[in-house]
Amino acid sequence: MLKEQYDLAIADCDKAVELDPNGIFGYFIRAKAYSKKGQYNLAIADYSKAIELAPNLPVAYNNRAYCYNNKGRYDLAIADCNKAIELDPNHAAPYKNRGIAYKEKGKKAEAIADFEKCLAITDNPGWVELCRESIEELSK
Repeated sequence: MLKEQYDLAIADCDKAVELDPNGIFGYFIRAKAYSKKGQYNLAIADYSKAIELAPNLPVAYNNRAYCYNNKGRYDLAIADCNKAIELDPNHAAPYKNRGIAYKEKGKKAEAIADFEKCLAITDNPGWVELCRESIEELSK
């Protein structure tokens, strides 16, 4: 999606939030657009609001973890991944994101275990490649 399309999506979500400030989807979709634009602080704020409104939505925790990883806030990313996994242990993304956080913190064994778990349950080719390359790198 082009930058202009993200900006349009954000504007639409602004209106959705204005019309329904207790609705999760305006915050969630706006957070995703902010994240795609690299505006991680804004994305984190909106994912946090979505989590406040729907605390049992694992994808919101996972997506906020992705943003935390991109800000170098690995402990917060790990905590969010833990919650996402608690809510849905069969979703691959939090294992990938937690593996990335562990890798960045130098926790090789934990990172490898998460990348292996992600590989066992994902069919996303990009994630498979990332996990395999990370395992290979960490195993040296």
